[in-house]
Formats: sequence, structure tokens, C-alpha cells
Amino acid sequence: MEAFKSLPLEKTQEGKLRKVGFELEFANVGIDECLQIVQDLYGGRVQRENRFSAKVLFTRLGDFSVEMDLKLLTEKQYKAVFDKLHIDIEHIRLGHETLEERIDDALEAVIKRVIPYEIGVPPLPCNQLDQLEELRQALYDHHAKGTEAFLTNAFGTHINTELPDPEPETILRYLRAFLLLYPWLLEAGQTDFARLNLTSFINPYPEEYTALVLPSSYQPSLDQLIEDYHAFNPDRNRPLDLYPVFGFLRKEKVDQYHHLGKLKARNTFHYRLPNSCVSDPNWTLAQEWNNWVVIEALANQPEKIREMSEAYLRLKESTLLGFEKKWEKETEQWLA
Repeated sequence: MEAFKSLPLEKTQEGKLRKVGFELEFANVGIDECLQIVQDLYGGRVQRENRFSAKVLFTRLGDFSVEMDLKLLTEKQYKAVFDKLHIDIEHIRLGHETLEERIDDALEAVIKRVIPYEIGVPPLPCNQLDQLEELRQALYDHHAKGTEAFLTNAFGTHINTELPDPEPETILRYLRAFLLLYPWLLEAGQTDFARLNLTSFINPYPEEYTALVLPSSYQPSLDQLIEDYHAFNPDRNRPLDLYPVFGFLRKEKVDQYHHLGKLKARNTFHYRLPNSCVSDPNWTLAQEWNNWVVIEALANQPEKIREMSEAYLRLKESTLLGFEKKWEKETEQWLA
């Protein structure tokens, strides 16, 4: 089985091991079954928020979250309609169930075919990620369905890696590394067709933004980096979502931006590109993590970033068709 590779820079500027969290999306394994899986593997105590959202607290790894990834259910947004009509769905009974429970049943039966369940893993030291493979294996054993199981399963594995430091130069190096590696990452990770073409969850960065960011003359302050990012990327649907870290570093500024949805500010890169192939016996979390480590390796080679950026921009300017495929081939040579 493929092993989790080490980060080239394992510690923060404070000398602590960088931490990493994962979010796994899948179908066919419900909330109660997920809670039991987590408890069986890691211990802990269940705390239920509602039928579609719960936590497993105090496990040996930390606190897990388990939910259906849709606010309509987890936050019961549909109740607002009944409240306006002065209908108390919590106390109207239909046989052994309340009206609220009947509505939840009906919504879940329809929505669970296209909306995933999600397990949020607590941040772990970057040298302890192998403890998560038993969770992946347990989901496979319980017949979880992943990205590859059905055409419309646009499910992902999100990786949240702590920043080594909060300097804008550091964030910019990681962003540039990702942009340079993006065509290669699509091929290396075999990014699912539905996730790329049928949904908007991981829209690529606009070409105009890449052209702004890659030249070495672009040396923004943190505020300018955030403002430029928002001007070209006004929503969360990017394969490397920087809004969580921007919200952590500049909360007041990011709070002014509308249409971002519920933002969990945290000192991490929010990498959303990988598939979640939990029903594939040959798929592992390690292989997705190891693609992120390639980004990390390049991000910590500023001279190589400069040289690759110049080559990228030259090729882009001289290529009318098939740029991504050509650059992917060149990227393989750079990585070799």
C-alpha cells in the first residue's frame, strides 16, 4: 500500500509539527453508521446536533464531524417556510412521527442520491496521517459509494494543510505552485469528469488571474493579495480555496465579501481537487496526499517557481490550442 510521504517543510515557524485535516464525501453510509464506524476505530462520545449533523468528541485523534453536506437539511432551512405559515411541524404528529420527521424522511430519500455524507477528520500532526487509512478501509468495507460509483457522484476529498507561516510571500508561493502544477494534477489524480464538467465545485482559476499571479513582478501585500483573489474568484468553487486562510488572517476584510456562504476561517490551505474513490479497493488517501506533497515541494523552491512561471507564460503566449496537454508534458520534465 502506498505510504504517506513526508512534507518537505514539516514544522511551522513556531517549531510545531504542521497539522492536516481531511474531509471525506461519499454515499450509501448514513449518519448513524458513520458515527459507529468512527467510535469503533477511535473511541469517543457522540454528540448529536440534529438528525443530519453530529460529532464524535474526545476520540484518540480529536473531534470528528459527521453530516449530510447540505444546509437545507443540516440547518433545517426549510423550516422557515412553515414558520411563515405558522405551522409548528415539530409538534404536529402523523402516526408515530412528527411532521418534521416525515419531511426529513422525504427530503433525505431524494437528496441522498446526489448529495454526499461527509466525515470531517480532526487536524492531525503531518507525520501521523497513516492512522486515517483504517477509516478509508472501514468505509469501503461498509460499501460506501465514491466519486467513481456513478456518473453524477461529484464527491471530493478535501485536504486542509496548516500553513508553515502566515506571510503573503508564502501563500503566493503555494498558489503559484498549484497553478503551475494544475494540468499535471488533473492527470495524476484522474480528476472525475462529473466534478470538472457537470458541477461548479472545482472551477479552475481564470486565465487572467493566472497571468496576473505568475510573473515575478507580482509582489502583493496580504491585503492586495486578498483583494485581487476576490476580484477574480468571487466564490468558494476553486480547487485550491484560499478564503479560509484569508478569513483567518483578515477576518474583517473577508467578512465584507458576500456570496461566500458559510466560511470556516482556519490557518490552512483548503485543497478541494482530489476525488473520493472510497468504493475503489485500490484507492487510498495516501495517493491524494502525495499529490499535495508535490505542490509542497515546488512551493518551497522559489527559483524553480520563477523558472517554471516564465516557461509557462512563454508557452501560453505561443500556443493557440492544446496548451494544457503541452504544459502537462513539460511539467513532467520539470518534476523529473
